[in-house]
Amino acid sequence: MRDLSVLVIGAGMGGLTAALALQKLGFKVKIYEQAPALGEVGAGLTISPNATRALEFVGLGPFMAEHADKPSSGALVHYRTGEALTKTQRDGSFLEQFGAEYYQIHRADLHDALVAAVRDNDKDAILLNHAFATLTQEDNSVTAQFENGETATGDVLIGADGSRSAVRGSIIDTVAPKFTGQAAFRGMVLAEAVAPYMTIANSSTTMGPGHIFTRYYLRHEALVNVVGIAKTEAWKEEGWSIRATHEEFLTEYQGWNENVAGIIKAIPKDKLYKWALFDRDPIPEWTVGRATLLGDAAHPMLPFLGMGAAMALEDGVVLARCLEKYDTPTAAFAAYEDARKERTKGVLLDSRKQGIWYQTSDPDNFKGFASTGEMRVPLMGYDPGSTPI
Repeated sequence: MRDLSVLVIGAGMGGLTAALALQKLGFKVKIYEQAPALGEVGAGLTISPNATRALEFVGLGPFMAEHADKPSSGALVHYRTGEALTKTQRDGSFLEQFGAEYYQIHRADLHDALVAAVRDNDKDAILLNHAFATLTQEDNSVTAQFENGETATGDVLIGADGSRSAVRGSIIDTVAPKFTGQAAFRGMVLAEAVAPYMTIANSSTTMGPGHIFTRYYLRHEALVNVVGIAKTEAWKEEGWSIRATHEEFLTEYQGWNENVAGIIKAIPKDKLYKWALFDRDPIPEWTVGRATLLGDAAHPMLPFLGMGAAMALEDGVVLARCLEKYDTPTAAFAAYEDARKERTKGVLLDSRKQGIWYQTSDPDNFKGFASTGEMRVPLMGYDPGSTPI
């Protein structure tokens, strides 16, 4: 089916990976993005071995090796004392155990690399200022209508437009995500400004009642990415660009150890944001006719396993392989759902469980990682480029 014309709605991580995988396999792809310019938020991203394999499949393995950070050590830390509850040496361990590296990278760096790779294959592949409105389907085609009045017709359409997906609303449902009672802070700070507070490990999560606090290096230890997640009803705004204050952040983490407080205080005020966490239950189908979903549009998940982006990258590769293998879009989409539903449902539910474990465990009587912890072989040993379809 390489002569198919594929429409991708959304130029985020999942949409770009799907497009790049499809281009690699010989398909003609057009990506429609609502934003007037391409860009990503100033945040960090964890790329576990399963996600690394997806990026290797689309040709970005060398880019990751050159530009991403490989944390040499990790730790889970007591919120009050600042002492390590457990430490791991990570040098080479992920590659040895799972066959691919574990990376941490600036979201904008990876996004830029995906965009460049797609445009290297087709300089006109990405169209901006195209906010999706709705779609219509015929027996042999699907047509997207955009808010700017334009339309685009192709053989199949992929909705990769995020957790509040307009494509999902058009083909599946319009049920809004549910507020979880959780909110998150994020920030970015120069590594030299927080060096005294980074002594335990390259990457760590501090665990306390109703809260976690994660920090890790980016850009070869030039920057530190910071994320704090707290149980709170203080605000319920979902966007990534809502400004936060140091006072808000510090109030949530009052009584935590001096390393946490020191890092929070060092974040420049223009690099500090907050957002509310929303959740959706798994759905029984992602596809209607010639339109399907991937990534957060199909299975938005909480960040406690750090697997949201990984699932979107996996989706993109598996979907491209299915479109290459099968003779009809119906068969390809059915195979795609069969290959992905149970895995993404499991990760979605395990992410919820991991958050509960982090925020309800007693650090004073720590008994080890939850069963849904990051080192599970089925989670990181998955290869989207070779999994049966």
